[in-house]
Amino acid sequence: MVMAGPEPKVRGVIYGRSLDFKPPPPAVDVLGSPLKLTDVEYVRVPQKSWRDQLRLFLQSSGLTTIPMAARLRWQSHDVLEWLQASLLGRGRGRRVAVTHPVQLMPAIEFLMGLPPELEIERRLLHTLIGRGLIEYRKRMSQARERPLIFAKEANGHFFAGFKEQQLVSKVSSPGEQFQAVQRIYNSYYHFRCLYIFAIISREPPDHASKLFSKFMRASFFLSTIQDDGTISSKPAYRQLPPKEHVVFLAKRDSALQARLREDEQLRAELQGLLRYFRPLRG
Repeated sequence: MVMAGPEPKVRGVIYGRSLDFKPPPPAVDVLGSPLKLTDVEYVRVPQKSWRDQLRLFLQSSGLTTIPMAARLRWQSHDVLEWLQASLLGRGRGRRVAVTHPVQLMPAIEFLMGLPPELEIERRLLHTLIGRGLIEYRKRMSQARERPLIFAKEANGHFFAGFKEQQLVSKVSSPGEQFQAVQRIYNSYYHFRCLYIFAIISREPPDHASKLFSKFMRASFFLSTIQDDGTISSKPAYRQLPPKEHVVFLAKRDSALQARLREDEQLRAELQGLLRYFRPLRG
């Protein structure tokens, strides 16, 4: 009889559990019916010709290269078609019933990484996503019978995560620490999403009290969380947001821009921090 050896350790699993890196939004924040925009004009985008399809095939086969701008333009058209199908109910894209803005995050992250030469595509995507966020905010405000403000919601999630972060080092049980780390991750994850929603929907800066600084703090802490729920002493820089995303938010955060205009030291600190973020491409 052969005795079985110890089971191999599976990365990201502890006590039969692994961290959920895409936590769902709170059930109370999910709409009962999908978002539907009725006052946004449908935009027709050019379809790929057979020559374009051939170039893509040759690119995937490694036989030729397509300029990055051309590939991103085609991708932006695909994202726009998906958004229009899901939010307008029109177009050739695959439809998804959007009941919470977190479902728009792949499109938002694509938008934040677009280069300047695709400004037209960026504006189209920004307008459609922004209108979707505004419609969600309107419907949730009606359901709650009080205004929903993304920036205020973001602040609440940040402080919940920060409070738990201050206590996690005092937890001795590995199982309890795992659960605490998951709660911290959830709070910071939703904080980052809500902060981005506030920027994309162009909320006024009244409720955005140093949210960019909190975004940076949360991003660095999240990059220290390991797959198995432990916390590293150093950030994993590949887990930080791309540099283009950080710059996108910094340029559009009106509260931050007001502080930068008055504080030369803050400008220098921000420039210094940007060196820690990797470029999205290159």
